[in-house]
Amino acid sequence: MDIKAKINKLPDTNGVYFFKDKTNKIIYVGKANSLRSRVSSYFSNSSQQSLKINKMVKEIVDVEYIPTSSEVEALILESKMIKNNNPYYNTQFKDDKSYPYIKITLGEDFPQIFFHRKINQEKKEDKAIYFGPFVGAEDTRAVIKLIRQIFKIRGCRKKDLKKARICLDYQIGLCSAPCAKMISKTEYQKRVKEICLFLAGGKKRLLHNLYQEMKEASNHINYEKAAKIRDKIKSLEEILKSQELNFYSKDKGNEYLLKKIEEVEEGEIKKGKRAIFDLKHKLNLKILPEKIEAFDISNIQGKLPVGSLVVFEKGRPKKQDYRRFKVKRVNRIDDYAMLQEVVERRYKRLLSEGKELPDLILVDGGRGQLVAVEKILNALSLELPVISIAKKEEEIFKPEVYKSIILPPDSEALFLLQRIRDEAHRFAITYHRRIRSKELRNSKLDLIPGIGSKRKRLLLEYFKSIEEIKNASTVEISKIPGFGKKIAETIKAVLEVRK
Repeated sequence: MDIKAKINKLPDTNGVYFFKDKTNKIIYVGKANSLRSRVSSYFSNSSQQSLKINKMVKEIVDVEYIPTSSEVEALILESKMIKNNNPYYNTQFKDDKSYPYIKITLGEDFPQIFFHRKINQEKKEDKAIYFGPFVGAEDTRAVIKLIRQIFKIRGCRKKDLKKARICLDYQIGLCSAPCAKMISKTEYQKRVKEICLFLAGGKKRLLHNLYQEMKEASNHINYEKAAKIRDKIKSLEEILKSQELNFYSKDKGNEYLLKKIEEVEEGEIKKGKRAIFDLKHKLNLKILPEKIEAFDISNIQGKLPVGSLVVFEKGRPKKQDYRRFKVKRVNRIDDYAMLQEVVERRYKRLLSEGKELPDLILVDGGRGQLVAVEKILNALSLELPVISIAKKEEEIFKPEVYKSIILPPDSEALFLLQRIRDEAHRFAITYHRRIRSKELRNSKLDLIPGIGSKRKRLLLEYFKSIEEIKNASTVEISKIPGFGKKIAETIKAVLEVRK
């Protein structure tokens, strides 16, 4: 068959394609979201292609493909084929960069997983295991993030976990926080072995092991653990979507087990409903708080302030209704004013759009935050119930009650308020970190010779803002580790010119 006719018959699906020369040798391997459009692009507009591609196309006499069920599966298959066949043009197109690998450090109690460019073949003490090579750096990083979301393995490079603190990765679901002893060494290393099995191509065996583990948890009436394993299996199946997985899905024992887990989840829904009834009773609310909106503010000494809004309905998060706010009007250290701005913008908008208002507003803080929000609601002529919860003693404040309310430590109402408060806090600091990273990338410090990303980060961590750096003396700047008098004078000179 003519090669162009063969290309026209390629499917419009994910997959890996490979070109062969006249000796039937594979000369190039690639992956695609659409095999037909990607492969056909090599054979059109030759004047716009690079010299290397035009040279390769002249040598192609055949094209073959292997369909895959997902981009991730295509990426892993592509890397294996490159490793096994060492195609000439894959080597030619890498632009003097080594291929990316996924590295897992095995020589420690809590191994790390991260992106790596060059395998360390010289150092015998390197006990890491490498998977790859992969072709696309961006795709490789996406696979690592997906693996961390499923298995919660750390991506930090901290050597001494005893001195480390829980970081944002734990709060956004990318790490199991071994630094804070939130997971045992045995369980952590078990997850690492599962990752290695997955990356090594043992997907059927891994899923079989997980189903057996899920059954065992169910037999011991540990349905919460079984549900977590069930969610892990679903995540892996979404990646792989292979026909061979049907064997497990059709197993009657597994169907029974999944049904039992669904019953447990229904129990969680009922628990959420009980919590809001308990909340109404404990706080003497006039209406059942089925819809709760919570606010939090995040900033560093008043710099880059942001606000978060999370929404819970019937005791469960409704993430599509979450909102983020950049504080625009307050340019001083005043958490109350920042909170007032965010609350005012939220409810002015709801009123103008005629949208549903919450049954209860929750604020992270004490009576001061509560009074600040109450003033805004009064100014908007809104009679909405509002409470605040102070983290230290978990005191709850209501406008009409002088003394704080302390709920029993085992109260379902308290658990619900804590969960909502913590979710608002997580959402706020995640956004604040993103804004800080953006400022770091677009900083005026990039214009200063001798200031790289590391020094830029140290400067902003020490002084918090460009304005503070401008106002600092050369002596103060030179005190930062890694900075000397000469660097400090250069920084001051450049920033003075650009005031």
